[in-house]
Amino acid sequence: MSALRRNTGCRINDEISYKGLKSVIMENELLRLFILADKGTDIIELLYKPKDIDFMWKSPKDFKEGQIDRKDFLESYLGGWQEIIPNGGPPCIYKGASFGLHDESPMVKWDFEIIKDSEKEISIKFFTKLSKMPLGIEKVLSLTRGSAILSIQEKVTNFSKEPLDFMWGHHPCFGSPFLSGDCIINFDAEEIISNQDSISNFPLVAPKASGSLKSFPGIGKDTVDLSKVMPKEANCADLLYARGLRQNWFSITNLEEKTGIGFVFDLSVFKYLYYWLVYGGSDNYPWYSDTYSLAIEPWSSYPGLGLIECIKNKTSLKINPGEIKSSWLKVVVFERSTDVNKIDNEAIVY
Repeated sequence: MSALRRNTGCRINDEISYKGLKSVIMENELLRLFILADKGTDIIELLYKPKDIDFMWKSPKDFKEGQIDRKDFLESYLGGWQEIIPNGGPPCIYKGASFGLHDESPMVKWDFEIIKDSEKEISIKFFTKLSKMPLGIEKVLSLTRGSAILSIQEKVTNFSKEPLDFMWGHHPCFGSPFLSGDCIINFDAEEIISNQDSISNFPLVAPKASGSLKSFPGIGKDTVDLSKVMPKEANCADLLYARGLRQNWFSITNLEEKTGIGFVFDLSVFKYLYYWLVYGGSDNYPWYSDTYSLAIEPWSSYPGLGLIECIKNKTSLKINPGEIKSSWLKVVVFERSTDVNKIDNEAIVY
């Protein structure tokens, strides 16, 4: 951090703490990101300044300073956006190491280094090494002046002398006031399949079913249009997977607010989208039906049943000793009153 803090253009504040966690704020004239460096580099705020809209969901569960549980994902889940490596889904044992739900990268501390710091551009490199699996993770987040685009370049390195399997996923969870029944979802996939078991007592779709975004087998009626977000009063929750992606982007647009968010990503790594909807229906622990959220998640592997299941179905990523796997992702916030037709690799929305 420079001695004289800038108040215009791109800027960084790396002198803050949130609930006892070392944190960083990156911002320009349009976007502000609040990043928990001490906990997985979780992005707990992604604010679009012109309309004062934060896209990220906030957990209703209260956390006091110093109470973050680094062994239990749900007990440490503040909401927002996590990067998850190497296990996505329920607990499993791999090569003698015991992994919990969405273990391990969201629970560990990350170091960071400011590599660009000017009014025109800022970039921060975040990096960590996992303890249960000898993988190093490094990613660079960048903003440029006058642009509502967040760029991420990242890589995973195998520091061991053995080949390893892992899952790699981004887990952004969107909430109100952005999320509402005025939102529409768009992505292009050959097929969407629902989880083998319903994740709540109030499912929207039939389990073990197959369909499309516009037409999916529902519970209690013929089909459901999954492209339309439902209000919290719908009282339902489900988990689905999109495979055979024809395009490497997804968007969520609030037609009433005329504002949306889009992700474009490296399709060679992130071949699937997880679709986790919680429209008030996530009963019992940990939210007891008191939440309203939606996550569209780029993943390397599926289903979200843990690393061992993905090894069995040959969708896990494999990394050899000393190998580096690289990837990229961009996020764009846009204003428009119609659905998105396309987002290109430069995060230009059409």
